[in-house]
Amino acid sequence: MQVLGLVLAILIFSKKDSWRAVAKLGLPAMFFNIQEPIAFGLPIVLNPILLVPYILAPLANTVIGWLAITAGIVPVFKYVVPWTMPIFFEAMIGTGSVMGGLLQIVWLIVDIAIYAPFVIAANKVADDEDED
Repeated sequence: MQVLGLVLAILIFSKKDSWRAVAKLGLPAMFFNIQEPIAFGLPIVLNPILLVPYILAPLANTVIGWLAITAGIVPVFKYVVPWTMPIFFEAMIGTGSVMGGLLQIVWLIVDIAIYAPFVIAANKVADDEDED
């Protein structure tokens, strides 16, 4: 799901037309957890700028999820859900509670916030390279 945060951060913050085009193309698939169009269409692999949030976002999601579950806000995931289930419904069905779905929405917002400064920085680096 953290790659969906990247896609939305690109659509909101990126000025690079090629990135926005790939993000628009991959967005419908991302809602069903199909990440290949984004993983292969964007320069995520071997991009040191996007590597940092690619590691930070799942760590932040894990900590937030652990805190929410140990605090009793969200029930433990107890049902197996197909991996292509859309965001919100996946966790709502998996936990048997709407709070699971809301946790995924919180994760998505956190992921967008983590990716945003790195997307902006990557755009500046790409602009500087285009000027050379």
